[in-house]
Amino acid sequence: MLVVGGGPAGLSAATWLGRHRRRTLVVDAGRHRNRATEAIHGMLGRDPASPAELRADALRDLAGYPHVEVRDGEVRGIEPDGERFRADVDGAPVLASRVVLATGVRDRFPAIDGFDEHYGAGVQHCPTCEGFETRDRPVVVLGWGAHVPAYAVELLDWASEVAIVSHGAVPQLDDDQLDRLRELGIELIDDRVEALIGERGALRAVRCSDGREVPAAMVFFSIGHDATVELTTALGCELTHEGVIAVDERQQTTVPGVFAAGDVTPGMQLVNVAIGEGTVAGVACAESLHGVSPAPGAPPAAPPVEDLAPAE
Repeated sequence: MLVVGGGPAGLSAATWLGRHRRRTLVVDAGRHRNRATEAIHGMLGRDPASPAELRADALRDLAGYPHVEVRDGEVRGIEPDGERFRADVDGAPVLASRVVLATGVRDRFPAIDGFDEHYGAGVQHCPTCEGFETRDRPVVVLGWGAHVPAYAVELLDWASEVAIVSHGAVPQLDDDQLDRLRELGIELIDDRVEALIGERGALRAVRCSDGREVPAAMVFFSIGHDATVELTTALGCELTHEGVIAVDERQQTTVPGVFAAGDVTPGMQLVNVAIGEGTVAGVACAESLHGVSPAPGAPPAAPPVEDLAPAE
């Protein structure tokens, strides 16, 4: 089995493949979406949790499954090869009976002085994930698309006030949206953000190009992101209209033997959800191999479930 991606979804899938004693290779390029984030919130029993510590714990636990290997590297291509799949892993061929794609998404970042310094602390992209940490404090939303008003309104669950800064782009809002923002007291500032004011973890304001400083304990940006779906080209996996990988209730793609989990699939983009989807993908992937020889040293494979089903 080949798992592409070593984030929460990929490591979760690998854990369950390991529990089914399937020989599994996890290839991780290291471009985790939350690598700059200081804390993951809302994790049952671990709230907050450090992404780095959560990953380290997952890797330590995976070491207890002798059939699972985690390798730093990059999968450059995958294509069907008979009943299996042939992958190019850093120039070396790897054959796999099944594939789990947990490749995530890439966020688009704005060009702002101090952005890198604050990203993952005072600058975030997920109101659901970090909104509670803004409670009773001012927030700035950076963006200009038609989805931005709804994104900003969500933050009213927590923030004392919300302002939208278009960062110099033309706001793609209609009159009804503008009226609703005014009713809710959300100011739309058609200007660029020149700098973020304050230290990491202690953001105070954003400075616009006209010199105005807008109070902000946290900045949320919503410019867009791109699903990492390049590997689906040769595989032929169907994408949704949103550009992510279409899956069924068992995280199976439209290509038999290929599963997908995490942010690269439809639905909420939360670590908790990614872990759950990885679990489903890993178990479903393992169960799809009933009747197929397991890794060396494991007991004989379970027979296909269909062989034991009652006759119609």
